Amino acid sequence: MKYGTVSTGNARLIVFLLFVPAMLAELLTGNAPPMRFFSPLWLLIFVLLYGCGCLLIREMKVRWDLQWGVLFLAVAYGIVEEGLMTKAFFNPEWEGVGLLSGYGMYWGVQWVWTLGVTFSHATISIVVPITIADHLWPQYRHVATLRRRGVLWALAGISSITVMGTLSIGRAEGSRTIPFHPHPVLLMGACLCVVLLCWLAYRSRTIRVSTDIVPLLPPSAFFILAFLVIPFFLIVPNLMAKNNAPAMTAILAELTMIVLVLLFTFLQLCHHRMSGRHTTALVLGFLMPWILLTPFQEFGTLTPSKNGTGMLAVGIVALIALLLWRRVVLRGERQASTATESTPTSD
Repeated sequence: MKYGTVSTGNARLIVFLLFVPAMLAELLTGNAPPMRFFSPLWLLIFVLLYGCGCLLIREMKVRWDLQWGVLFLAVAYGIVEEGLMTKAFFNPEWEGVGLLSGYGMYWGVQWVWTLGVTFSHATISIVVPITIADHLWPQYRHVATLRRRGVLWALAGISSITVMGTLSIGRAEGSRTIPFHPHPVLLMGACLCVVLLCWLAYRSRTIRVSTDIVPLLPPSAFFILAFLVIPFFLIVPNLMAKNNAPAMTAILAELTMIVLVLLFTFLQLCHHRMSGRHTTALVLGFLMPWILLTPFQEFGTLTPSKNGTGMLAVGIVALIALLLWRRVVLRGERQASTATESTPTSD
C-alpha cells in the first residue's frame, strides 16, 4: 500500500469524496432539494455523514486491498445511517417511510423499508461515488489518501453526527422534533451488525474474484439492467403495501433482487474482460432514473410538500457531468491500450 503525498490531485480526490456522495444520495434523489441541501447547516451534516463515511470506506478499501469485500463496508454504512443515526429501521413515523410505514415490521424492524434503503445507501452513497473517483483519478486507485490523523478526523466526523442523531432525531410535530428512542437491544443489534460486516470485509481482503464462467454482457445490457434496479425498489414494495400484499412477499421479492445483483457482481463485474465502457454504462444506468425524475420534482409532481426549485438544473448538471466523466474514462482507456500495444516486447 502506498500513501499519497499532499498534492492537487490528492486533495481533489478527498474533496470529491467529501461532497459527491451526499450530492448523489440527497440532492440528486430529491431527498434534500437545492434550497435545503446548500444551507450551511445541512451541508455540514451531509459532509460529516456521507463524506466522512465514504472517505473512510475508500481508505479501508485501499489499505485492505478489497475487491468485492467493499460491499460489506457499504452495507455497514447503510446500517450506521438508517439504523443508528436516523433509526428509520425501527421508526414507523419516520418521514421518508411513506406507504411502507410499519409494513413488514417484525421484531421491531421495518424489514421492507430496511432492505430497500440499505441497498440504496450501499450503492448510491458508497459504491457509485468510489467507482467514479477510481476511474476519474486512476493514478490514486491503490493509494491511501489519508494519514492516521486524517482517518481519525473522518472517524470523529461520522461518529459525532451519528451520536447526535441517535440522541435527537425522531418524528416531526409541527416545528418541534420529538426524539425517537428504539429499544436498546435494537440499537445494540445494529452496532453488532456493523462490527460483523467490518470484520467480514477485513477477512475478505485476500479473496479476489476474476471469472469468465459466463460471457460478458455488452455495455448496453449493463445500462439497461442497472436502470431497472432503482425503479424496482421504488415501485414494487410500495405497490405491494398499497394493495395489502403479504409483507413477507415483498421481503422475498427484495431479497431475490439483492441476490440477483450479487450474482451480477460476481459473474459480470468481476469478469476479467470488464472495461471502462461497462463501468460507465453501469453508473449511468444506475443514476439515470433519478436524473429523469428531476423535472417532476422541480414542478412538485412527486413531492408537493417539498420546494423542488432547482431540481431540473440538478438533473441537467448531473447528466452533463456524468457524460464528461465517461468521456474522460474512455479516453484514458484508449490511451492506455495504445501505450500497451506500442510497447516493444522482448523475444
